[in-house]
Amino acid sequence: MMYGKNRMTRRSFLRASAAVTGGALLAACAPSQPAAAPAGGEAAAPAQEQVTLRLQNWFSEGDIGAWQIGLDRAAESNPEIAIKLEFNPYGETAVKIMAEAAAGNVPDLIMASNEHTPILACSQLLMDLNPFIERNPEVDPDDFAAGVSQGFKMWDRWWGFPYDHSTWAIYYNQAMFDEAGIEYPGGVGSEPWTVGEFVEVAKALTKPDGSQWGVWYPGATPNQYLDSCFIYSAGGRNFDDGLRQCIIDSPESAKGLQFIVDLMHTHKVAPTPAELAGGDIDYFASGLAAMHINGQWDLMGKNQTSDFDFDVAYLPVIDDKRGVTGGSGFCISANTAHPDEAWAWLSRFTSGEVLGEMVGSTGRGIPARWSAAETYLEGAGKAENAGIFIDQLSWAFNDRSVVAFYEFVDSYTRHLEPIYASGEGDIEAALAKVAEETNAAMEEKWSSCTLAI
Repeated sequence: MMYGKNRMTRRSFLRASAAVTGGALLAACAPSQPAAAPAGGEAAAPAQEQVTLRLQNWFSEGDIGAWQIGLDRAAESNPEIAIKLEFNPYGETAVKIMAEAAAGNVPDLIMASNEHTPILACSQLLMDLNPFIERNPEVDPDDFAAGVSQGFKMWDRWWGFPYDHSTWAIYYNQAMFDEAGIEYPGGVGSEPWTVGEFVEVAKALTKPDGSQWGVWYPGATPNQYLDSCFIYSAGGRNFDDGLRQCIIDSPESAKGLQFIVDLMHTHKVAPTPAELAGGDIDYFASGLAAMHINGQWDLMGKNQTSDFDFDVAYLPVIDDKRGVTGGSGFCISANTAHPDEAWAWLSRFTSGEVLGEMVGSTGRGIPARWSAAETYLEGAGKAENAGIFIDQLSWAFNDRSVVAFYEFVDSYTRHLEPIYASGEGDIEAALAKVAEETNAAMEEKWSSCTLAI
């Protein structure tokens, strides 16, 4: 769940969205209902003839090994189901599904984040899973973490099941700390650095000749997901509790973002967007940055690409100990011709057993089911304190599952990008524009939402 990559344009999203929200298409995409259960409340016996389900996904070359574990386990349990993988970049998930809906060609299964799902559910493109859950209590959706479940469970209905949930932390190169004579940050259960302490350490680890940065804050453009950690820590919010109004235009939100801009332009301890642009350099693995702020999903890659010892530390705190969480999962198309088979596959693929082996033990991420969460530590590799990612979930928060999410991120990027690039500009004024544009988009999306809520 790496937000901000493969970002679609606002124009392409609005074009696909307009196609989907036409009345005739919405009627055609009304949710399919699962077949009636036989007497006794048990699910229908699986068909013996093999059924092929199309699965839209963003599996990559780097993590396909982890996904294959789950695909194999699901195939062993349901040999009557074949899966056809259809790749689509993360950032184009919602717009692609809407375009496929306009063409009457939506895949049976959809990999989606809890930021894609609100508009897809509101547009009646996802199946309501509640009837299946009622007939299959052993699935236990209450085992899914609340933070990531937002987006997958909305308006008292489940629209999919998550596979992971995320927090951000600091990866740090222990040899660089040793060379600079700096004590390692505290481990699991310790208090996080304040932002002042973090900046001082980053300064001490930055070399004036440009050969080493104190910290790599990822992305050549604003990363709204990561930035939310500091918005929240400064006391700000993206949206209200009802997820209907953008309230990012506050002094607190601006304070959180000023910290990020200052890392690059005032303290000069992190490469600027201009320095990051035009290349795919891994500043951490290549030894160009002593610290890297990134999510728990990066642990597997860090263990593969870093030929030095590293560990994990808590994110620094501005005012409040609060960070962002979110995650991704799998949904069933409202118009699948095979709802029972799709449910059988989904419930197995997102079971605690499979998520623990596929997501947790490989280090791919923290399984979204609490019962499997600690399997993440089995794949920690060099990171002795990888449990920090799990610990931070106790103060992580999610207010980003909204129907106009793409318009929000597009507006945020357009108005903040010049300030991130130059270090100059009025952040609070930029956020006022973001709130204005987002709320206009929110109003339009809700006015065209035909789902009974």
